[in-house]
Amino acid sequence: YRKIELDVGLVITRIIHIVAGSFWMGAAIYLAVLLEPRIRATSGGDLERQLLNKTSKLNSLWITSAAVVTMLSGFALVSTTPGRSMSDIGSGGWGTMILIGIMTSVTAFFVSGAAGAFTAKLRRGLESGDADEADLAIYRSKLTLLGYLNAILVVVAVSTMATARYA
Repeated sequence: YRKIELDVGLVITRIIHIVAGSFWMGAAIYLAVLLEPRIRATSGGDLERQLLNKTSKLNSLWITSAAVVTMLSGFALVSTTPGRSMSDIGSGGWGTMILIGIMTSVTAFFVSGAAGAFTAKLRRGLESGDADEADLAIYRSKLTLLGYLNAILVVVAVSTMATARYA
């Protein structure tokens, strides 16, 4: 019989980190691969405007919140995991993987913000009718590019974090 000591705070922090990170990654992939292309397939107009109005602000709130919770809980994990500390970031296999994860997470966060800005421009352009088709096409193409880039970055971040313990 072996007694196992459980650090409840560390376990809860890890669960929060994993759930928020999974939500962030899943939402990024869903938006880039499924939702955004389907919205574009509506050929613009009223349906596209309605879909953007109903989804974009809510998506932004949930995804931004998940990203912030993921990053904050990640830093908490680094500082509370036995045998690890912030000074390990960037050194050795584990620290290098964590550093890559941090850099891609932060980059994805800002890419997501840029996508949100283009979504807002597209939504305003569709609502007001002031944007011409060329402007709307630019907003749509940038949204597509940023959506895929964000999804890739979040997948890289999660992958490096998940494999860091084995590095």
